[in-house]
Amino acid sequence: MVIGAKLKQARENKRVSQEELALILKTTQKTVSNWESDKGLPSLDYLAKIEHVLEVDILSWLAENGIFFNHQNEKREHAAINNKNFSEELKEQYEKRLEDKDKNIAELKKEIHFLRNMLKIK
Repeated sequence: MVIGAKLKQARENKRVSQEELALILKTTQKTVSNWESDKGLPSLDYLAKIEHVLEVDILSWLAENGIFFNHQNEKREHAAINNKNFSEELKEQYEKRLEDKDKNIAELKKEIHFLRNMLKIK
């Protein structure tokens, strides 16, 4: 079972809606929906919060998908992800967010320019 399906199942088992989980995690319902439909992956910070809130073992979920963590001590300092695909997916998500941010900035600049022209402000 992929991570999204496991997340959805765990959330439903706790009788928590996507909206409620999003509020608890300080994110949006759309983000939770994207995670559950495997359109995106939660960051490691969110995975830790999900593990705590839904009382699940995220490491076992990841291990089932071939993702393992190496750590040097019990506190998991110097942890490393051992799955190139997972790292690549996170990188792609980050690059997509940057691309979307740049598009939003460009659109805002156009709007400001248009408003300045309308109000004849330099």
